Amino acid sequence: MDKAWELINKIQDFDKNTHQLTEVYEQSQFIMDEIVLAATYSEINFGVCQNLKDFLNGVVQNKLNHCQQLITKKQKQPKDNSVIQTFEHKIANVLKNTVHPNQQGSQPPIYNMGLPTESLQSEQWAFPRYLDNHKIISTGKGILPVPIAAKVDNGIAGIDWVTFSIPLSHFHEKYLSLDPLIEEESLTELLESIVDQDLFELFGFGLGQKRDKGMHHNRYAYTLQDDLGMVLYGNQQKYIYIQINGSGCALARKGWNEQLYKYLKQIKGAKLSRVDICFDDFEGEYITLDEADKWDTEEMFWVSGRVPESRQAGNWKRPNGKGRTLYIGVRESGKSCRIYEKGKEKGDPLSEWVRIEIEFKSKDRFLELEMLLSPSQYFVGAYPVFEKVLLPRLGQYIMPEKTEIIKKQSQIEWKKAIEITKSQFGKYIRQFRKVYDDSELLTMLSSSKDEVPKRLKFSAIAAMQAVRINQPIYEELAHAV
Repeated sequence: MDKAWELINKIQDFDKNTHQLTEVYEQSQFIMDEIVLAATYSEINFGVCQNLKDFLNGVVQNKLNHCQQLITKKQKQPKDNSVIQTFEHKIANVLKNTVHPNQQGSQPPIYNMGLPTESLQSEQWAFPRYLDNHKIISTGKGILPVPIAAKVDNGIAGIDWVTFSIPLSHFHEKYLSLDPLIEEESLTELLESIVDQDLFELFGFGLGQKRDKGMHHNRYAYTLQDDLGMVLYGNQQKYIYIQINGSGCALARKGWNEQLYKYLKQIKGAKLSRVDICFDDFEGEYITLDEADKWDTEEMFWVSGRVPESRQAGNWKRPNGKGRTLYIGVRESGKSCRIYEKGKEKGDPLSEWVRIEIEFKSKDRFLELEMLLSPSQYFVGAYPVFEKVLLPRLGQYIMPEKTEIIKKQSQIEWKKAIEITKSQFGKYIRQFRKVYDDSELLTMLSSSKDEVPKRLKFSAIAAMQAVRINQPIYEELAHAV
């Protein structure tokens, strides 16, 4: 039996059985020691260890509340006061410190943080904290946290990446037991005849080219039109996985997230496996990289009982205009954050554009479909600093229209491409113009293949998408130079 499930069964048995007060303390300590040892010897990973601790502490709190009710009802003191004092000191008081004041006494806590330490930089970060803003649910994969949305009045953030999965059984039970000899042909026909149309209605683009081979344990794969995402299929899970990347989310038809929510809601077994939520500050008015680094130093990204790992990328000591990035957490976990100078990364050394991206994965948590409808609330709820510091300073800030973000990125990339061409080939072109007329020169220098350079791919696709909806942006690109 898997060690995690073995420990879950022990906690569940502990929850079901009746214990004396002394036994509650002894049994809980025994199980807690087993959890710690299992993590120490790598039988379970750290995330599972933390979830099991949370689960156990919730059970202990329920038993403590039950004991307290019996004591109050009988109106008499228990015989062993020293045991109660020890229990309250080691368990009850610790748990109380981790519950929001409005929740105390109403539900068990989901995290065990202990008492505040002197290392905290500000009194506003003392307990109780909102912490990781999640609740715990029990699923077939074990005990998983679910991100909870914080209350936000304005739409301050948007979705920058989404990966979702659809069970093959949704289309027909026959796809669950295909003969290996016809599997690829049958599933490919399903994608081309049904899924392609669904994608086009949801996002405004569908299947592109079929790849020679699959990836991520999938035997087959398709890229979406204009490389705006990918469809993976042919796996043991009997699911179709659909990725919409950052460019795809930016260039998809307006309201795609609401339509995707409705689409997935009516499919039994449909799931979100990754959602990236982003916040854009074009002028660096609300956040800078140096301030974000200060937040990290002051432990303001504290979640789930610990300060997440952090690292820097780019030239922080002597900024060179190429952009810096601050990483909070690790991508292998279920939640991580990137704060970076988006404009500089795209090629504008003077740009103040800062972006915050939070990446949620279903690896150790359950991603609710409601994340598609309320990305701003889940963004603010991801880390205490966003709710406590960033949100109040935003005031009436509202996330820029998607078209504004598209234009901003396209203009920066277009301008950078002109600069590169001028820097590398400008002298040659100037001399060639002394010999050839401009039209002849352009014909000579133009590639024989009509392919879009990688740097211009986003702006080219954006321009084409804009033409489709009768909002051309070529004029804005021309003025960017």
